[in-house]
Amino acid sequence: MPPSPQFHVDLDHIRKHYDRLSFLYRLLWGEHLHHGYWDNDQSVQQAQVRLMERLAERAGVVRGTHVLDIGCGLGGSAFWLADQFDCQVTGLTISPVQARMATKKAKARGLSDRVQFQVTDANQWQPVPESVDMVWIMESSEHFQDKKGFFKRCASVLRPGGILAVCAWLRRDGPMPEDEQKLVATIAEAMLSASLDSLSDYQRWMRESGLVVATAEDITRRIEPTWTHCSRIADRLAVRCLLRFADASTRRFVRSFPLMTQAYAQGAMAFGLFVAKK
Repeated sequence: MPPSPQFHVDLDHIRKHYDRLSFLYRLLWGEHLHHGYWDNDQSVQQAQVRLMERLAERAGVVRGTHVLDIGCGLGGSAFWLADQFDCQVTGLTISPVQARMATKKAKARGLSDRVQFQVTDANQWQPVPESVDMVWIMESSEHFQDKKGFFKRCASVLRPGGILAVCAWLRRDGPMPEDEQKLVATIAEAMLSASLDSLSDYQRWMRESGLVVATAEDITRRIEPTWTHCSRIADRLAVRCLLRFADASTRRFVRSFPLMTQAYAQGAMAFGLFVAKK
């Protein structure tokens, strides 16, 4: 299989993107900055929780474990894991703004003793070996430039018997027609992705890191409605007015929402849920 195309990503650009838009994300989408999972007629918020539930069910989260949440955003998963499973959670984000917002919320919710946040670039992250029970990655690996090396570091940070739990945007397995390659490249640029890789790629990297892949599930059909909801939000008058004053990268980001719907519908992109064990 040919390697996935790599896209140029300025890490400072990613940091500034999340610094600049985190308040808007929280206002329009809530504290969970990820897809929803629809297996019923849920609201967006219910579907977002359902995706976390699905990943936690597959991973077999054990109460009281120490979790490293890489790409933690505004802390949505960290708070949920602490609330639902009494986990001790360390969240890593590239954005100082997100870290401050999440830390403030942890204090307000009385979770400061169990949930902490650190500003760390996961591309440069150097873990303490065998220091956590679970690594949780909810839609952040798309930004990472060397995923093979990243998953090796994830394996090293896990204690024996530890769990890697991942949800990720993917490209289709196998060769892609030129029009699909262009579509995925346009989305990757707008969404600040270093690469979009396949279900098989992720499984191979996890196995090469010494992990045993227990789950590699394509759940595209369950998460697709996310982008219908996102497009509706982007079409609100207030949002359209705000975009008139936004920078070019933010406008490009929002205008890519319908492209996500298209890519999922025609199979150029997929969405994977993974669980691997050490």
